[in-house]
Amino acid sequence: MRVRVRLFSMLREMAGTGELEVELPGRRARVEQVVQEALRASPGLARAVRVLEERGLKPVVMVNGRQAGPGDEVSDGDEVAILPPASGGRAEARVVEGRVSLDKLVEEISSRASREGAGALVVFVGFVKGVVEGSRVLRLEYEAYEPAASRTLREIAEKHAAREGVTDVVVYHRVGGLEPGEPTIYVLVAARDRRTAFRVAADVLEEVKHRAPIFKLERRSDGDYWVLGDGVRVPRKLGEVRPPAEAVGAGDAGEA
Repeated sequence: MRVRVRLFSMLREMAGTGELEVELPGRRARVEQVVQEALRASPGLARAVRVLEERGLKPVVMVNGRQAGPGDEVSDGDEVAILPPASGGRAEARVVEGRVSLDKLVEEISSRASREGAGALVVFVGFVKGVVEGSRVLRLEYEAYEPAASRTLREIAEKHAAREGVTDVVVYHRVGGLEPGEPTIYVLVAARDRRTAFRVAADVLEEVKHRAPIFKLERRSDGDYWVLGDGVRVPRKLGEVRPPAEAVGAGDAGEA
């Protein structure tokens, strides 16, 4: 397959060209494969990417005009654009399977953001509840419609990273089977002051909950329930739809 790779701004200048043609076997490949092949084909581009990484930045990749993640598919004849990050805050978001190392992430973000005038970092971690509506929760099973889920998370992160005073927005949402106490979602927002950081983190979380195509099955001691919308539970055995309970602490089993 052949893919047209376009370069912009400092990447174009350091590569010495605004366009590359990349060839890979088969008719489909992942974005990360196309990028790696472009880096091999152009030492100047590879050097430009290293310059970005040394400054805590990552290039942005778009496929046919839409931002794409490393695992997104590229087909024969597609156009891939590699760009430096635009002005505004940094954004990173995706669906993950395992736990996230918060210590390392907090250190990286706070060190980088402080150099840009930020003085606050809000970290939100949602986790699986052990009791819902008086019944014991055994586990939550999350599934995501990919690559749409990761793309939606990135769109949300980028939107809020562009807000005044924000330097970083990071969102990771886990999938798979999770037991009570296990993290389900991570939202980190760095900003110039605590009020901005708290407000943006809350806005990001609500938008993720209502937009991302990520779904969960709640396995409880009294049966299994699909959790939809704002906490509506549909019994797996096609029982009566149960609206969210109004009792204190009777929300979703997870904060996500």
